[in-house]
Amino acid sequence: MHYFKILKYYSNPIVQKEILSAARDREVVGSLEDGSYLKRPDVLLYPKDIEEKVKNGVMSFHCSVEKWSQPMQLSVNLRQEEINNLRKSFDFLIDIDAKVKLEHAVAAARVVYNFLKDLGIESTIKFSGSRGFHLGISSNAFPEKIDFRETKKRYPEIPQILADYISEEIKEHLLEELISAEGGVASLVNTVESVSELSPYEFVDIEKNWGNRHLFRMPYSLHPKYWLVSLPIKFNDLKNFKKEIAKPENLKTDTKFLVNKEGEATELLIKALEWKAKQPKEIIKPKRIRRKSKTPIPEEYFPPCVKLILKGLSDGRKRSLFSLATYLRAMNWKPEDIEKRIREWNLKNFQPLSERTIKTQLKWHFRQSRELMPANCRSHLFYVSIGVCKPDQHCQKNPVNYPFKVMRKNKKLRK
Repeated sequence: MHYFKILKYYSNPIVQKEILSAARDREVVGSLEDGSYLKRPDVLLYPKDIEEKVKNGVMSFHCSVEKWSQPMQLSVNLRQEEINNLRKSFDFLIDIDAKVKLEHAVAAARVVYNFLKDLGIESTIKFSGSRGFHLGISSNAFPEKIDFRETKKRYPEIPQILADYISEEIKEHLLEELISAEGGVASLVNTVESVSELSPYEFVDIEKNWGNRHLFRMPYSLHPKYWLVSLPIKFNDLKNFKKEIAKPENLKTDTKFLVNKEGEATELLIKALEWKAKQPKEIIKPKRIRRKSKTPIPEEYFPPCVKLILKGLSDGRKRSLFSLATYLRAMNWKPEDIEKRIREWNLKNFQPLSERTIKTQLKWHFRQSRELMPANCRSHLFYVSIGVCKPDQHCQKNPVNYPFKVMRKNKKLRK
């Protein structure tokens, strides 16, 4: 975008009004064309401040999620207690980025919005300007105190817990929506270069790395790579969102960002803290090499879920075709043996899959040079919803691990 067009955009009184409104009580930092930030801390107080920074090379504006009593007193040399005393409050931002397709970020934003809606929260939505969306909950939606401690002093602890909780709660539903959007598991997996596990977060990111003075792109700021506006939008406009509506020449400022009713996120916060309290403490273990058999593993060592799938299904046949193909490949079965076993399984289904579906899916799987894994244990979409999740004492994170655990136990018994 030409410099004069950038200056013209930021000189628009409507744009200046919206940016200054968002800047109130926040640290605001300009970024240059190469993405580097200007010196921190900084603030925006007047319209001329915006124009002067643009004249000095600023292309985009970022602000803190935290609100401060004296933002210009911030320093990297401050102790945590001093930072806490300067902090007035903080907003909560759910930062969603698609790894490949914007449609995946749209699906994620819709799932998160509806999850929050069920908890009585009307979150606001903003296009990031590139490949994702920000869903915001303003500070006044949270209680001033929780567990007899001031909420504002529990930063970044609280937003980290909220992000973890929401990510975990929507995981199954989000994967289902992504599969539906792409028309099948194989089609979804094919949108990215590599997949380490069948998780929605292989296709979209929800940021969890919250820290002191965390920044986000301001509403109505430009993105210097795509020259699109970081535009607040209504939920009803999300499903059919097109980047064209975020072009500067199509600017509309009829939607607000970070506006909530007093206390409406209290239930969310309580649920998230209760969930966190029940989580086992994370123990960092040395990374283990994924086990792989040198010879085909026979069915007698398969986990209950795979054995139940192989008996035939009335529901979830396409999903289970993916599970079987990935599982049998991980068990070092030859392609011809996989095809034979899947065809035998298909005849046991209440309504067999079409020949075309079998051929297409197997052809796709056999072309894969990457190691695809079936969904992790207790996946509602792949196991629980079709009635095959019947774990025994050997079941753990992924069905692929099951045979190795059984064989290891048998080996010990023989000794």
